[in-house]
Amino acid sequence: MAQKKVIAVIFGGRSVEHDVSVLTGLQFLEALDPGQYDGLPIYVDPLGQWWTGDALTKRAHYPLKSDKHKDLRQVMLDLATPANGRPQLVSFTKGLMGEKRTVVPFDLMVPAIHGSNGEDGSLQGMLEFADIPFAGCRSLGAAATMDKVFAKSVARAGGINVLPELALTRPAKGTFLDPDILEGQLKGAFGDIAFPYIVKPCNLGSSVGVGKADDMDGLIAALMSAFRLDSRVIVEPFVANLTEYNIAARREASGAIVTSAIERPLREAELLDFKNKYLAGGEPGGPKLDTGPSEGMASLNRELNPADLKPEQERFIRDSASRMFDLLSLGGSVRIDFLSNSESGELWLNEVNTIPGSFAYFLWEAAAEPMTFLELTSAIVEEGFRLSADRLGSTDKGLGGATIFMSKD
Repeated sequence: MAQKKVIAVIFGGRSVEHDVSVLTGLQFLEALDPGQYDGLPIYVDPLGQWWTGDALTKRAHYPLKSDKHKDLRQVMLDLATPANGRPQLVSFTKGLMGEKRTVVPFDLMVPAIHGSNGEDGSLQGMLEFADIPFAGCRSLGAAATMDKVFAKSVARAGGINVLPELALTRPAKGTFLDPDILEGQLKGAFGDIAFPYIVKPCNLGSSVGVGKADDMDGLIAALMSAFRLDSRVIVEPFVANLTEYNIAARREASGAIVTSAIERPLREAELLDFKNKYLAGGEPGGPKLDTGPSEGMASLNRELNPADLKPEQERFIRDSASRMFDLLSLGGSVRIDFLSNSESGELWLNEVNTIPGSFAYFLWEAAAEPMTFLELTSAIVEEGFRLSADRLGSTDKGLGGATIFMSKD
């Protein structure tokens, strides 16, 4: 009988989306096929320390208290290639005979860290550097989609409808935003499109830091708030009669890109921001993972496959999602979000989430060809092995995993 593969799922991190990432990581671990894989939790705490241990799989243990550390092992990722070829975590403990080194091998890593230092290509780049197999987008696609300005430029070049935007850089310390300069910049970016505007950090997800500005004072306040979270911020026109649509996309083993069900999030607030998505009742107190068997994004009120979505609108959503997936050579289960004016029917691609909340499994369960979460995790894992094998197979491997260049002379 073949030995089961060990799938390391890394979650948490130093992002403002830390708590949401914990839920996503635990959900993925719970949904792994126990007949094929053994799950290995890797929790990155807010200080950047890596931990592993069975206690990490219990939702009730979060936020992680110091007394739980005795049940865990602090680890580091071994960036060298072990003699047996399997990637591994290493830990060091002090004893009477000196320092003891322990290794924890695994076969593939699944990034489940949302936002900065996890979804932005930095983690993926480190894994590629160390030749460690991993699931989901490669570093280029992750970095490209994290930058909203760059992602929109790719969409625009690919013929996909997006809103115009004004990108602004955080002013130097002690420098104030000048309303007269801002007014000229708005005119240059939007022409006759006047207030209200939407302000967003350029490199954050989950609607973190998103605000609406109804006038110049509101715009300056929203910009200063967003600049606390990111050094680059974008301003976009506010879409009247706003309706949002989300869809997931992935690539099958055959190479074909497939899309999921379409959802229309239902909300009472004017904007579907971070609190509406993840905080119980939109109030402080942590994400919905702290209230029992929560489903995070999966518990958001939504309408799946909206009956009043026109055929041409559905085509635009599916075609645009597939095109963006292909243009950026994405991987895993990716969620693409759209904005619509419900009165005019106009649609714009909003953003691409390469590690969506809950891996968007609920969209695949409601797809034309339904897919369970267990089937989705297996597909993501197996694609990760294929993508990693394709990359590693493109070079001749020599001693210690190093590439050996042979001269014809």
